[in-house]
Amino acid sequence: MSTSLLYHTWGIRGCTYVHTRYERGNTILRVRQKGVSLRSSCCGSRKVIKRGMIERPFRAVLV
Repeated sequence: MSTSLLYHTWGIRGCTYVHTRYERGNTILRVRQKGVSLRSSCCGSRKVIKRGMIERPFRAVLV
């Protein structure tokens, strides 16, 4: 799968595709956010320090 497909099917921007796994009938895509798109949620600053990660589930219609 390509990063272009992520954008055109689900509108995911600023991320690169890592891998896909399938669990209990679900397709789970792992993507990594590009460093240039990281911003502070408070002030919008680009001067951020990454501390950990969080899994964010998205639901979408079948493609």
